[in-house]
Amino acid sequence: MWRPRGYAVVVGIGCSLLLAATVHHGTEIGAVEGALGPALALTLDGGIALGVVYAGGRVRDAGFTRDEEGRVARWTAAGTFLAAGAIGATLLVRAVEGRPLVEPVFPLLVAAGSGALGGAIAGYLAVRQEAEARRARDATRAVSFVNHLLRHDLRNDLSTIRGYADLAGSTGHGDGNTTGERGDDGNSDDGNGPGGRDASTVIAAKADEGLDRLETTSAVTDALLGDSDLHRVDLAAITREILEGLTERTDVTVEADLTGEAPVTANDGLRSVVDNLVENAVEHAGGDVTLRVAVRDDDGTVTLSVGDDGPGIPPERRAALFGDDDAGDAAAEGAGDRDGGTGSGGLFIVDSLVEEYGGTVSVGDADLGGTRFEVRLPRADDD
Repeated sequence: MWRPRGYAVVVGIGCSLLLAATVHHGTEIGAVEGALGPALALTLDGGIALGVVYAGGRVRDAGFTRDEEGRVARWTAAGTFLAAGAIGATLLVRAVEGRPLVEPVFPLLVAAGSGALGGAIAGYLAVRQEAEARRARDATRAVSFVNHLLRHDLRNDLSTIRGYADLAGSTGHGDGNTTGERGDDGNSDDGNGPGGRDASTVIAAKADEGLDRLETTSAVTDALLGDSDLHRVDLAAITREILEGLTERTDVTVEADLTGEAPVTANDGLRSVVDNLVENAVEHAGGDVTLRVAVRDDDGTVTLSVGDDGPGIPPERRAALFGDDDAGDAAAEGAGDRDGGTGSGGLFIVDSLVEEYGGTVSVGDADLGGTRFEVRLPRADDD
């Protein structure tokens, strides 16, 4: 359904008031002696109307969204009708009392214009203040993401690299013929890394993973700040690539059901969404992990679900998982084996990114007995 832009509504109100003032005072010139009085009156109420038109132009150039412009327009209309209504009510009372009404149109025009101008200014300031507050929150979220990336994700990658480097160094070569140890990913190693892979393979995989995280940092930060250039991205392909990397470096059992193509409107930060959900399940499900990951494309909505066979999260603690780092840590610490880390700040980033992409995130019980996270995103239009 078509609706006019908010700034156009504000300009239209101003032009209507200016036209009404011009017509009214133009007819007065022939009814009164001299043109000075009507000219002065037109200067007053017409000048106020021009101020409303100017305010509409400022709204147009402010870079507001359509919804924000609409709010300014509603403020302007409300101010117009409230001010004109107040003066109109006083004139009505005077008429009921039988008092003479001298020049009633002029005060109505002044009141309506003043109300419109005041409403436009108030709406503009209110919307701008909220926009600045939102940008500050977005900046905080972006800083939180960078902090989380450095503090948790890259630290884990580097710790794993260091551990496998020590294993390789203890034998003097990289074939990993050492006694088994348990790595940061929770998998028991037989000396050749998870699943019999040698240390050099795991080190290379974790190094590539760390580089991928750094390469997506800029895209994620742009998305959190609302400055990203969103484009068509295949969620199924990204998920498939991340799961392939996971199975190469861990003993995690993955049950994947991925559609052929699942295009959504996002940027490279979408990789961080999938990565955080998968890593969250691997790190906190405990023991031998089984993941059930699915990507579906149904009725204009693309859905990503990641379920595990871990201990699960009590329903009363699930909402807090999507808070900032502190709130998420507190919730995760009370959710059994989910001890924070990716289970807090990572999910906060997931929720923030998905919101920027126009989607939603939910958490529930998995068929495997643990926790299932579900991301729903609008399907990208076909080119």
